[in-house]
Amino acid sequence: MQLLRKSDSAGDLNIRPSLRHDDGEAFERIRCPLCDWRPGASSSWCCWWDMDTPEPRFDSCGTHFNTFLTHGRCPGCQHRWQWTSCLSCHGWSLHDDWYECG
Repeated sequence: MQLLRKSDSAGDLNIRPSLRHDDGEAFERIRCPLCDWRPGASSSWCCWWDMDTPEPRFDSCGTHFNTFLTHGRCPGCQHRWQWTSCLSCHGWSLHDDWYECG
């Protein structure tokens, strides 16, 4: 499953504003750092822990969501992921590394 990685830091509440489903231009500035694949508003990840991920063990909730619409925070359990897996190449990268500058 494609997942993200959490941080328990209270400072994570001051994160980059979430995108909107209709903000196509913002999605154009998001890409996989490994293969350059670009997600869209309909791309979906699942909050599910797996031992093959960089994520330390936690009680995942199984919610499906677009990680870029929430900046990596699961809307089901509020788990803040630091890592994002690519739905194309299946590699893992830090969530913030997906955002192109500018």
